[in-house]
Amino acid sequence: MSEVFGKIKYFFQKKPVIVITGEGRNLAREAISLLVKDALIFSLDDQKVKRAEFFLKSSPISILVVTHVGDIPFDRDYFAGEGEKIKNTIELAKSLPAKNYLVLNYDDETVREIDDITNLHTFTFGFSERADFFATDLKFNHGINFKINHKGSIVPFWLDGTFGKEQVYTALAAAVVGTIFGKNLVEISQEMRNYKTLPGKMRLLEGINNSKILDDAESATLFSMIEAIEILGKVPGFKRKIAVLGDVIGVGKYTIEAHEAIGEKVAKNCDLLFTVGPRAKFIAKGAMEKGMDDFKIFSFDTTEDAAFKLKETIRAGDLILVDGSKEIKMSEVVDRIRKIW
Repeated sequence: MSEVFGKIKYFFQKKPVIVITGEGRNLAREAISLLVKDALIFSLDDQKVKRAEFFLKSSPISILVVTHVGDIPFDRDYFAGEGEKIKNTIELAKSLPAKNYLVLNYDDETVREIDDITNLHTFTFGFSERADFFATDLKFNHGINFKINHKGSIVPFWLDGTFGKEQVYTALAAAVVGTIFGKNLVEISQEMRNYKTLPGKMRLLEGINNSKILDDAESATLFSMIEAIEILGKVPGFKRKIAVLGDVIGVGKYTIEAHEAIGEKVAKNCDLLFTVGPRAKFIAKGAMEKGMDDFKIFSFDTTEDAAFKLKETIRAGDLILVDGSKEIKMSEVVDRIRKIW
C-alpha cells in the first residue's frame, strides 16, 4: 500500500528522474547530485533497476545512465563487460518511451550497444574521441586534471583528492547529465570542484606522521590495482611510495600469474611493499623477481599485523597506497594509519 501511495504522490509532483546503474553507479550518483538538486536520483544495480520503470515513464525529464559493466583496463580505452550483468537494464531501456534520455559509457562495448536497440535520446561519454563527451590530457598532482571535450568546446576539470579512470568516467557522466539540464561545461567544471569520492575509491587522506594515504581499499580488481600502483608512482611531491596490498579475489585460474604481474608493477613504482593474505604473497614474489630487495618487502596474514608494522615504518613525506579486494577488509589498515583529528 505504501508503494501505491508513493507512486500517487510522485504522479502529482512530476519531478525529473535520473536512474543510474552499472559498476560506477554510486560514484556517479555523488557527482550528479552536485549538479542536479531537484530531481529523484536512483542508484540501482541491475537486479533492482526495473523498480524505477514507473518513475522513468511518468517523469517529464527522465534519464537512464549506464556506467561501465566491465573492469576498467589501465592501458587501453575500449573494453567489454558481460552482457548478463545488464540484462534487466537492457530490457528497461527497450521499454522506455522515445522522450527519455539514455547516457552510456561508450568505452564499454557492452554498454555502448544498448543504443542500437532503442530509439531514445542518447549521449555517450568516454576516453574515445567518438564519444559525445570525451576526456583528454590527464595529469596527476594531489588530484586529477583533465579536459572534457564536447562539440568543439574544451573545458579543464579538476577533481581534488582523488585519482583514476573511474573518477574521470564519473565526471563525464555527470557532465552529460548536467548538460541535459541546461548547464554548460564551464558551470559544470566549477561545481564539480566540490566532488568528493566515496571511501575506498581512490581518495587521498591525511595519515599519521605527516604522511598521506591513497585509500583504494574497496573492491580491487586486477586492472584497478595495477592502475592504482602506477598512479602511486606518478604522483609527485613525496619522499617514499609504499604499497600495502591485499589479495585480489576473483581473477580465476590466473590467480598466481595475476598477482605476480602486480608485483612487477610494484617493483617499478614503489619503495616498500606490504602484503596481506595468501594470494598477495605472490605479489611479493613477483616484485622480488623484478629486482625489489627482499628487505623492502613485508608479508602478513592479517590486516592487524600489517598495520602494526606499517605504523612503525611510516615517516613524513610518505604516500601509502592501501588496496585489495573487499573480502580482505583492507579498510581496517586505512583506519589504523589515518590521522585522527
